[in-house]
Amino acid sequence: MLRLIHILILFAASLATATAGDFGCRWMSHPAPDDTSHVWFRHTLVIEEQDMPRTAYIHVATTGRFVLYVNGRNVSTALFTPDRTPSDTTVMAISYDVRRFLRPDSNAIALLYCPSTRTRRQVSISFYGIAADSSHFATNDTDGWLCRHADTWQTHDGGEAMNRNTYPYRWTDTDQPLTLWQAVEQISTSQHLNISTPISAEDICGYSPVRINPLVDNAAHMRRIYTPLFTEQSADTLIVHLVPNERHLIRVTLRGCRRGERISIGNLHYVCTGEIDEQAFARFTPTNSNTIIITGDSHFRSEQVQEVESICL
Repeated sequence: MLRLIHILILFAASLATATAGDFGCRWMSHPAPDDTSHVWFRHTLVIEEQDMPRTAYIHVATTGRFVLYVNGRNVSTALFTPDRTPSDTTVMAISYDVRRFLRPDSNAIALLYCPSTRTRRQVSISFYGIAADSSHFATNDTDGWLCRHADTWQTHDGGEAMNRNTYPYRWTDTDQPLTLWQAVEQISTSQHLNISTPISAEDICGYSPVRINPLVDNAAHMRRIYTPLFTEQSADTLIVHLVPNERHLIRVTLRGCRRGERISIGNLHYVCTGEIDEQAFARFTPTNSNTIIITGDSHFRSEQVQEVESICL
């Protein structure tokens, strides 16, 4: 069976009629949750070649917004899920088919979380499917899950900030210096199922997940990328005019910036890495504004802005 998935418990006959409500979410969070910090969650799953599952799904329940990666790849077509208002804290859930992303080796399951409120019910993640021997497996155990604050966060003015200098590694990869991570805080109880009949995510989580077409689901999808209509310049301040009546995520390509240089791009506060070319972009904070003002600290020069893109949702 799959390593790092705990040995599945055989249920006694007296439990055969247990209802879905008996299997609650096992929530996990950063040990010091707040309402602004984005959080990286990750888990390493080792699968031997002969144990590759026939089907494999990851079920995510959350009170915020997230992006799920398996071995460095976004498992959906969405920019983030769900596309909720920042004040909406309703528990929403979705299951992803992740079989094609798995490999017979160490697998990195990684999730970027954006909070809607301060809560210890940040995410609940379940892994289930059909094993190589055709048995059904499921677990929502939080053992082995690690977390740390991400290099992006929400700002109190309703915007977003990004500082990639805070973590020099590719956080979605398997090979990570684990001393920089800490164990998640967990609440509720986990359940492990191994039964002779097929199970669903309802059996694991106690309610029906959002089963939706990943191309039309309740998620933020990129509809189109626009270039600005025109740009005005005043000294080293740029006023970028966007296609009107659209909801945008802004992405800016920069060149020749100093490490630590600070640039404001509309509602995004960006700290430069000093790479030859770098991209500044908001992950979870779209804007409805028709104009974006780009300015910076004393080191900023307008010619550092190479390209501005409007990603319309």
